[in-house]
Amino acid sequence: KTRAWYGKPSVTQLIKDTRQTYLEIKNEYAIDPQKSIASMIGTNSHSLMEGNVPNGFLSEVRLEDDITSGQFDAYDMKNKTLIDFKFFGAYRIAMALGKRSHWVANGVYQRGANKGKTKWELKFEDGGVRDVLEISKQLSYYRYLMKQHGLEVKDIKVQMLIRGGLDKTAKSYGLDRMSYVIRLNGISDRWIRMYMKAKYDKLMYALEHDELPPVCKVRWNDLKCKDYCSVNEFCPYYQENYLKNNGKK
Repeated sequence: KTRAWYGKPSVTQLIKDTRQTYLEIKNEYAIDPQKSIASMIGTNSHSLMEGNVPNGFLSEVRLEDDITSGQFDAYDMKNKTLIDFKFFGAYRIAMALGKRSHWVANGVYQRGANKGKTKWELKFEDGGVRDVLEISKQLSYYRYLMKQHGLEVKDIKVQMLIRGGLDKTAKSYGLDRMSYVIRLNGISDRWIRMYMKAKYDKLMYALEHDELPPVCKVRWNDLKCKDYCSVNEFCPYYQENYLKNNGKK
């Protein structure tokens, strides 16, 4: 079940790379159920939260303007706070919190080929730059939409929950709890509107002229192309680099 195309993109569709959104709109495609389980957990958890909204809150309200529409998770009307829930992998949360990695000495090898050599361990600690730009884009436009509909937003908070639980891997990234709440300053109304309007214009031009947009900028060294893009089979970049030899994924 995916969002149908009615001629106006959603905020999340605009935030994606334009080529990916274009291919999702233009083609019928299948998804791998195994790779959708994490997304399903997040969706079901959102439904659970929506059904337990306290008094004085708005939840899952869809708003729209001339270029897009968006549905925010929760709004605290008393404190005028926009609240969003994110289910992320441990590493993604560590980066959003500003964890930075560095190697530290952790003893000496007592036997084997490395006997006498220093053991090095990768540690994650606070003090780095928070990786929250993509989240800020989404929630800043929600704030902009809400303002247009008379809902003032004085604060933006994101509750991040570890999708895989507080396991050994999560702890290795410096995490010590299942959930973290971070505050976002957001992007100014002027700049987020300019950004989203530019993305809207590019997408609509591509659809109206049946013209494939440029290769996606966010590819994670092509890991996203190979493993996390449901429409890669329709993408010339993926076809040329990963299908040309054997015709298989």
